[in-house]
Amino acid sequence: MKQVAIYLTNTDDSAFADNHPDDAEKVAAALRAVGADFAFSLFNVTKGVFPEDPLAFDAVILTGSPAYVDDDFGWIARALDDIRKIETARIPMVGLCFGHQAIIAALGGEVAKRDFWIFGATGFTVADHRSWMQPPQPEMRLYAANKAQAVALAEGMELIGSGANCPIAVTCKGDHVFTTQFHPEMSDSFIAALVEEYRGYLGPEVSEKADSSLTDGANGDVFMTWIKNFIELERDEG
Repeated sequence: MKQVAIYLTNTDDSAFADNHPDDAEKVAAALRAVGADFAFSLFNVTKGVFPEDPLAFDAVILTGSPAYVDDDFGWIARALDDIRKIETARIPMVGLCFGHQAIIAALGGEVAKRDFWIFGATGFTVADHRSWMQPPQPEMRLYAANKAQAVALAEGMELIGSGANCPIAVTCKGDHVFTTQFHPEMSDSFIAALVEEYRGYLGPEVSEKADSSLTDGANGDVFMTWIKNFIELERDEG
């Protein structure tokens, strides 16, 4: 059985967050829903709870967060350091939203705050399918809630998915790093509740656009299957 560490990076401690599973639990549940038989270890790194040895797992997943990678928090610096260690060891690593940005930043890429929100469901094109991206799906929709984005890839990373409002949507490095700016772990009901919760903060224009985007759902189950396949992929030793 694969041993998978999930770094919970979400700093939201609101009543809304307390009424829903945390992001690490969402990721584990979404992987189980597509048939993943993994043993999960969940680490709330925002509270300073890190694996004693970040290299002791078969795979590592980093969740989304309202935090920015350049925020001056000790846990972010330590997470970025762990990312570099994990990547050097070529342990399979997955980044979702903040996790995607953190991996790119840690490895030498660039992340920036944009002047617009992506909230709700958004589409993108998968231009380069990798072996684990089965079933193949050239056009995808995933749920999103972000204002920051990666704007330059780290050396050795490859762009494999891009959208009109998110040029760096999906990336990989070799067969050991796989990231997306979006949230394949979010359910239809959760994103609807999140849009409602943030309605006053986002304003009418962003909220109405988010509402209309939810009509056709998303392909989170397909992307979570890709993550499952990525973790299960047989790799050459060394």
